[in-house]
Amino acid sequence: MKSFDTWNYEQVEDAFGIFSVENNLNLDNWLKAENCEPNELETTLLSHYRKLLLKEVKNWNEDELKLFFIGPILGLVDFNTEHFKPFTQRTLSIQKGDISASGKVDFMLAKGKILPKIPYFCLHEYKQENRRDNDPLGQLLIGMVAAQAKNNDDLPIYGCYVSGRNWFFTLLEGNQYCISNAYNASDEDIVKIFAILKKCKLLVDIHAQ
Repeated sequence: MKSFDTWNYEQVEDAFGIFSVENNLNLDNWLKAENCEPNELETTLLSHYRKLLLKEVKNWNEDELKLFFIGPILGLVDFNTEHFKPFTQRTLSIQKGDISASGKVDFMLAKGKILPKIPYFCLHEYKQENRRDNDPLGQLLIGMVAAQAKNNDDLPIYGCYVSGRNWFFTLLEGNQYCISNAYNASDEDIVKIFAILKKCKLLVDIHAQ
């Protein structure tokens, strides 16, 4: 059993037969985030968190980045709904032939009350900017592949990985995945990041009903 935190993206591609594409219509629709702009209060709070990130991003470790920035942004979106809820540090696993992997996903949206039954969105991993000793894309992809296998349906899996101030949104559909350009949360991109997360909430709600 190979742990999620040891995978890089090429190993995930080779082991599970997925590959990267430059464009995906569902990802494009997600990133447009239409009608998901923050309201006045949300805009004020986003400005506060943006300034805090700009000041501290080079100083924070992973837990501090998670506690003081990523957590508040996710909380502001409020992913608790009738049909799904957020889970943190929950384990997913996958088995394909003689290949097996298991690991904890930092944040996921899934149907279920105590345990995540049907995962729709994975966020991985909280990572400060000055670390280069692992592959956040690889760890995100292995989690998304495991979620896809668990669900065993044709619905896309949404994902995001964070590297310091940079957010990358990813969509896995069938055996193809597509990654957005970086959104810099320490500048005005934070408004777009928030809108994309709100759009994800709406899309997942449609899938979960």
